[in-house]
Amino acid sequence: MFDRLRNLMDSPLGAVLGGGAYGSWAVFANWFAGPDFALRIGATHFAMSTGLTLIGVALMNRLFRLARQPRTGAVLAFCGSMAVTYALLIGVHLAIGTPRIALTLAPGLIPTASFCVLYPLLLLRQARAAAAASALAPRHPEIRDEIPT
Repeated sequence: MFDRLRNLMDSPLGAVLGGGAYGSWAVFANWFAGPDFALRIGATHFAMSTGLTLIGVALMNRLFRLARQPRTGAVLAFCGSMAVTYALLIGVHLAIGTPRIALTLAPGLIPTASFCVLYPLLLLRQARAAAAASALAPRHPEIRDEIPT
């Protein structure tokens, strides 16, 4: 089950679904500024959300592997991905003149934080399973080919 969840989080489909939801909200939250501007804000937010989801997975994987200990890697992956995500989102919305940045970003805070917590925890779980399997391998040579890499 966890592997399927991680695969969805890694996939372009998951990124597009999330981007579509947040882009639609951005249009709604900024509709008062006029339909053309709201649609431009929504399209920008869709592109950023989709791209950040795809890049965020790669970033979290990279940050996780930078640390010497898996737990430290999970913390680093969470903090780094949240910082990059919100620095880019806020920066781009300031650049395009989004009038209600906080309202535009608010619905995504809990799902983004959840994603940035859950994905490193999945990486941590995978690292611990690999370490446990490696520890068993010398005593049980028949499972060497089953050790995840």
